[in-house]
Amino acid sequence: MRVLSPLHRMKALPVPAKLGMVLGGYALAILFAFCVVVIYISQTSGPERDASAGMYAFGDALLFIAVFGVVSIVPTGLALAFLRQSSTFWVVCCIVALLVACTSLVTVGLNVLEPMVALSPGLSTWAMLAFPRIFLSPFLVALFGLAALIAPATRFRWYLLGAAGMEGVASVYGFFHWFAPIFFH
Repeated sequence: MRVLSPLHRMKALPVPAKLGMVLGGYALAILFAFCVVVIYISQTSGPERDASAGMYAFGDALLFIAVFGVVSIVPTGLALAFLRQSSTFWVVCCIVALLVACTSLVTVGLNVLEPMVALSPGLSTWAMLAFPRIFLSPFLVALFGLAALIAPATRFRWYLLGAAGMEGVASVYGFFHWFAPIFFH
């Protein structure tokens, strides 16, 4: 009851105030992620970082994306709560989520069929893009799952859960294909 009353009061705010809250939340998420990366860099500075600057830069970028992805759940949930009454938004959201999730299944398929894809130069280019796309899947699982929790109608929830499930398949495949061999070798 106590959580619902502040949310109900926030829904009564004018649109510019709602927009300011959401954009401010994203700005704080960016600032927090930046601070975490700066602290990480200061803790890991040394000859190893200088010798492998490119590898550390890639790791720093991944850390930034991961921290921003987790912290930005709050403003994203707030934006979805503000848009809960707009059925047009939810229809478009479901269509886009399902289309994006289908791309994850295509990239998994390209990766599974990689030996055959190597014969076709046009498809091998798409297979190279599989790693970044599958790496994005866990964040999309969280986004589509959060949207499914907030969605106003059951049909929207099912579509969004289906999209989250497709992204989950890609996440699990990516883990067992790329990361499990590293951990369990």
